Amino acid sequence: MEKLKLQKFLQSSGFGSRREVRSMINAGEFNVNGEKVDDPNFMIDPGKDIIKIGIKRIRNTLENKVYFIFNKPLGVISTLKDPEGRATITDFIKKIRERVYPVGRLDYNSEGLILLTNDGDLTNFIISPKNSIPKVYLIKVQGIVSSSLKEKLIKKGVFLDGRKVRLLGVEFVKKTKNNNSWVRVSLVEGKKHIIRKIFKFSGHPVDRLRRIQIGNLSLKGIPIGHWREVTKEELDKFKHLYKYKD
Repeated sequence: MEKLKLQKFLQSSGFGSRREVRSMINAGEFNVNGEKVDDPNFMIDPGKDIIKIGIKRIRNTLENKVYFIFNKPLGVISTLKDPEGRATITDFIKKIRERVYPVGRLDYNSEGLILLTNDGDLTNFIISPKNSIPKVYLIKVQGIVSSSLKEKLIKKGVFLDGRKVRLLGVEFVKKTKNNNSWVRVSLVEGKKHIIRKIFKFSGHPVDRLRRIQIGNLSLKGIPIGHWREVTKEELDKFKHLYKYKD
């Protein structure tokens, strides 16, 4: 069997997310053939080496890579567990047999598309801004968003936390009865609360936020609180559009 970095093997085995696995390796929680290893890049042979955490041996069976789209409801934590006992993604995906992890996050008061997978390489590809994977959101903001503001957010951007942030697209969808706006926005950035910060800074605080698309992967047809598997055609199209190499 081909040799792999310890971190990559543990991620591919569904043992944990990239961040979790790396942290545990750095803390020296794993040993290979009886020797403690704290280097995530340590090379192993999954077919021969014995990898353990404590006294428990980790099975040397790489999981099939799987991909699901989940429609997260409001009031749900976009992690697999929560120390405060709040509802999490885990409560909705118990029928998924593989150990999957969310790609990026949506905060407690946001809703919509979360990609779930055990493919660590694709996860890193999507969340890295340098790969320019667009994330699309439908948001309800206070007040009416002017054409001049839309143009400014795309062409000039705004300064947040000491740096300039621009949106890929801003499209007015409709006006509410209370003279507020539904707006469709797209961006590459994935920083925490970034859309809420941009529109609050621009004088239009966000009342609702729903992610509806990542790349070509869409939330369309998935009820709130439900999920479906990504089709091979969708995945192939994503890889082609964004030049992703397995």
